[in-house]
Amino acid sequence: MKNKFITIVSIAIVVMGVVHIIATFTPLISKGLDVLPQARQNAMIYMSLMCGLLLIVLGGYVLWAKSKIAEFPKLKSTIQVASMILLIDGILAVTLMFHNPFAWAIGLLCAAEFLLTVK
Repeated sequence: MKNKFITIVSIAIVVMGVVHIIATFTPLISKGLDVLPQARQNAMIYMSLMCGLLLIVLGGYVLWAKSKIAEFPKLKSTIQVASMILLIDGILAVTLMFHNPFAWAIGLLCAAEFLLTVK
């Protein structure tokens, strides 16, 4: 049962990463950053894309590695590290974007992933 929850949460984290990247390419790039100088616009776009990519890569890694633990027990520690990084990402998302419901969704998903994989 726990394995099924890890699968669901990992898929949700990957989906949130994809949504994050789509949100970067649509309103943020099209007109959302016109008030910033070009260098800061590029930095904001890069950081936003990297945050989405972090969710996709680590969520996907946990999803992949959890099915390989029986074969390779050492993957458990790498899953725990990935979950800790996701937890830090989720905490920072809520802290830095407190009024953003997307940040809260990421925070809750990352906390759930951490709690499911650390034991």
